Amino acid sequence: MEKKAEKYYLKARSDSKIYDFESVNFDLETGDQVIFENEICQEIGTVISSAVLKEAKVSDKGLDKAEIIRRLSERDTTVDLERKVEAASDLPKCREIIEKHDLPMELLDADISFDGKKLTFYFSAPGRVDFRLMVSELAAKFQKLIRLQQVGARDRARCAGGVGRCGEELCCKRFLKGDLECVTTEMAADQNLSQMGGNRVTGCCGKLMCCLRYELDFYRERKKKMPVIGSIFQTPRGKGIVKNQNIIENKITVQLEDRTYLEVDC
Repeated sequence: MEKKAEKYYLKARSDSKIYDFESVNFDLETGDQVIFENEICQEIGTVISSAVLKEAKVSDKGLDKAEIIRRLSERDTTVDLERKVEAASDLPKCREIIEKHDLPMELLDADISFDGKKLTFYFSAPGRVDFRLMVSELAAKFQKLIRLQQVGARDRARCAGGVGRCGEELCCKRFLKGDLECVTTEMAADQNLSQMGGNRVTGCCGKLMCCLRYELDFYRERKKKMPVIGSIFQTPRGKGIVKNQNIIENKITVQLEDRTYLEVDC
């Protein structure tokens, strides 16, 4: 009996673009790293689940197709490291060309596709940059397909690296690898952090810290079962108004009718 092709999704490491593919030759699981080929070059990608698409609000209709070549091997990892060294060595040459064209852009990082055909330069700028003339010069200089990608504040921090207020290397540099998802003020409010002020929940990039997402589901589930702030709550010492929620310890602080405060378990 002929084996039915399994449908998979993968996210490219270089630009986080999502592809779909079918395979009968590979039994892949979410998180597996693979070498794949698109219409331009060979790249490294990670197999993702359909749930990731829904969370990113990406439709599974009309995705570009990819062809899986193989799982990432130790030899492939070595080649990848060589590509990173080569890309880093190309940065000074690119900066020279940027200065020559006097363009208002800050070069941050570079990436070479696994097969060496595509060279991507990442930069930040205060606005849109017309780099069309520079691209042709870069292509002649490096003899590769050139891609210039303007990035925002979060990606700029990831490229530059640094240490967060927790004392650890920035998450975006250490392990997020392009999965920089939207973080909102509602997430800070759901964790009772918004009253601490913007500086306490802002990262090095000037945006809300990515880690506000990590425990969000826990806080939201706990808060559903807790009395809301401002509601009336019956305690062993009488009724009072809920003034604060200690979500970690599952406790609330109640102001009693005699103006004293009492912390009780929910």
